[in-house]
Amino acid sequence: MADDAAAKGKPTLLAFHGSGSNATIHTMQLARLNRVLKEYFHIESLEAPFPSPAGPGILPFFDGCGPFARWLPPGEKVTLEAMKSGASTSALSKEVERLVRDAVGRIATNGGRVVGLIGFSQGTKVVAGLLRAAHVRRQIGARGEDWLESFRFALCVCASYPPPLVPGCVQKMPEFVARSEEEREKLLKENIVAPVLHVQGEQDEWKWAGDGLIEGHFEVADGMSIVERWDMGHHYPHKPEESERMKDWLVEQLKRVDDE
Repeated sequence: MADDAAAKGKPTLLAFHGSGSNATIHTMQLARLNRVLKEYFHIESLEAPFPSPAGPGILPFFDGCGPFARWLPPGEKVTLEAMKSGASTSALSKEVERLVRDAVGRIATNGGRVVGLIGFSQGTKVVAGLLRAAHVRRQIGARGEDWLESFRFALCVCASYPPPLVPGCVQKMPEFVARSEEEREKLLKENIVAPVLHVQGEQDEWKWAGDGLIEGHFEVADGMSIVERWDMGHHYPHKPEESERMKDWLVEQLKRVDDE
């Protein structure tokens, strides 16, 4: 898939599925959006490394499409209270960090380039963490971990609960380690300023969780995060005009990046 994208010269968006799903299911869920995006982007759906039962809305439609997976390690148990307070882990697992790093490197080796991210449900926690890591790297002028520079903008659909899952490599950068403890803590809490289109479903039973992630960790302002609330549940938008809206926004961000 990456070779095909490189051959056609299309920039890549890395896509992160929800909990209890997988890359194949996510590709099917993205079909409507991909239909209008394929002229401009290649979407690479990554698969989470940890086994999981089927997630919300997966069965019975995707019965037989397992095994299913999640982005959080099996030992990571989260209570409803922790979801609401944002007190659960903010660490992206080493396995997921390696998966993303390798994907960026593989695509670059094949002549392509990663420019942005797509996240659905639990996948938005990974997207948010990668954007935060990229932000911290730029803020401290770090020279290493250049794979993080690939993440310039993102589309988040039906966001999950806070906090973002930040790759551990950020806290090992010499430029980060050299800061005071107070400065390091502040950097890791700064709002994400990269352009992000957040699509929240008005009928989504988990809407409160996504609102917590957006309100607590993203800068909602012109040129940064935009929040749109659409008439839908916990799934990707179905209406053609909604796919067009997401496509137009993503293409606009690509133009901005290419014009820099």
